[in-house]
Amino acid sequence: MDTSLLKNPFLIFALKRLGMMILTFLIVLFLIFLLPRMIPGNPLWVIIGDLMQQAVTDPEQLKSVEKMLLESFGFHKPLYIQFTDFISNVLKGDLGISVLFYPTRVTTLIATYLPWTIALVTPAVAFAWFVGNSIGVMAAMNRNKFIDKVLLTMLVVFQGTPSYIFGMYLIMLLAVYLPIFPTGGSYPPGMVPRLSLDFVLAYLRHYVLPFIAIFLTSLGGWGLSMRSIAIQELSSDYMEYLRVIGVSQGRVSRYLFKCSALPQIVGLAIVLGWSVAGSVITEIVFSYQGIGLILWRGVQSLDYPLIQGIFIIIIGTLLLANYISELLFAYIDPRIRYAYVGR
Repeated sequence: MDTSLLKNPFLIFALKRLGMMILTFLIVLFLIFLLPRMIPGNPLWVIIGDLMQQAVTDPEQLKSVEKMLLESFGFHKPLYIQFTDFISNVLKGDLGISVLFYPTRVTTLIATYLPWTIALVTPAVAFAWFVGNSIGVMAAMNRNKFIDKVLLTMLVVFQGTPSYIFGMYLIMLLAVYLPIFPTGGSYPPGMVPRLSLDFVLAYLRHYVLPFIAIFLTSLGGWGLSMRSIAIQELSSDYMEYLRVIGVSQGRVSRYLFKCSALPQIVGLAIVLGWSVAGSVITEIVFSYQGIGLILWRGVQSLDYPLIQGIFIIIIGTLLLANYISELLFAYIDPRIRYAYVGR
């Protein structure tokens, strides 16, 4: 084995951060397993309630069904055995069977609903990245002027307002007072999702308001961070040189955008990961058919496997995005990896 690889600062940094990520994920798995079980109630009440609605009211029959379900989901086992089974199944990629959507597997539900969340979050954050960074550069180029004060106030308000608050105002304004868009849902009731012009147009009408809500919140964060980075860049020697030789403001602005965008590009991975998690309440507000909506239904029905599976995907996405961004930072800036390994 090439021992020089073991002395590579970047490799040492990557392996240490990977170990920290795995340890963090294991701790998170314990919390994901424990917290839903601290909610009072019986997770099998949903299925038993459905049986009672179907005129299955014989107490002995209900007890036998409950016993069968307890054994099927493993809820009859001691908690520590349930935890070891849970870890073993997660490592095998098995997230269990949903109680609420019994007998559908959790992986099937996530594969069905997660693409709807990604289709909402990714374009909104990406568009906010471009617009927000452009606004941040404009504010930095006009620092302490009237336009900077207006833009800065706007960005602070956007960044400090959760997307679901924007969502409620948008529904009230553009769906209730001015009925331009639907109040919620991903598409009209009764319509079957398919690749057709009618469905795409109907979906886009339901898509606009949650898209705007997530876009506005993301816009504020990108704009403020870019303004701060761009102000620092403006004080650099090369920017002063561009002004001395008479380069136009438009060209200086383009140079400033390119030179300031690198940290923003690296941070995009983290923000996308956080946005998937942060869109949960927004999806609930709009009844949007994403991962957040079924998580809410899972919490209401104490669907342990569904809650666990969704949080594993969300937390895993965040940890992986953070790890990738750390590697990119360390690759770009040698000071990070050398400082971390003590060299």
